[in-house]
Amino acid sequence: HRGGRGFGPENTLHSLRKALDFGVEMVETDVRMSADGVPVIHHGPFLGYRLLGRMSYEEIKERAPEVPSLEEYLEAVEGRCALNLEVKSCHPGVLASLLERAHQGPPPLVSSFDARFLEAFAATGYRAEIGLLTQYQRDPDRTLREAGACGASVILPLVFTVDGELVEAAHREGLRLIAWTVNSRQQAGELLESGIDGMITDEYPDLLDYLQENYC
Repeated sequence: HRGGRGFGPENTLHSLRKALDFGVEMVETDVRMSADGVPVIHHGPFLGYRLLGRMSYEEIKERAPEVPSLEEYLEAVEGRCALNLEVKSCHPGVLASLLERAHQGPPPLVSSFDARFLEAFAATGYRAEIGLLTQYQRDPDRTLREAGACGASVILPLVFTVDGELVEAAHREGLRLIAWTVNSRQQAGELLESGIDGMITDEYPDLLDYLQENYC
């Protein structure tokens, strides 16, 4: 979650490398675009007191050298794990072109709360999994309709909204479920028993130990 923030400062190359060295299977990170069209790794809309989307890439690096570009991030990953790119704000064509040029390894999961972005990204033709993020949605039928409309093969619901009905409905339609953000052992165990396909967490080492000890 947030570029391995359980291993260090969130969405930095430092925490990414720590997570890779630990052996994580997938890293979830956040993508935004600078005012001059450079995708960067950053969660919130603000950098200090300024909107990141109104800053040039050069201004971003001057203010926060630790903020990597997506291209730098892809180079650091080197195909060593799968990627879940949560897109906060980015032009779909710019993202697709960069991934085509710089991404290594299996097709990434491109996820977003913005179904219109996901539709536009899918239309670029770049081969990636599409993931629809949901937050307080508790109607499985509506969730499945929205996922189908934007071409999603993965639904990423807020952990507190996951129940057996949603898991069963998603699997019936051939969709995978990855819950966020799962930071307690109890949550992880309950989700695994429900049939969840994956979890996004800040506590990877602890939950991995717990699940291996009790469910493997």
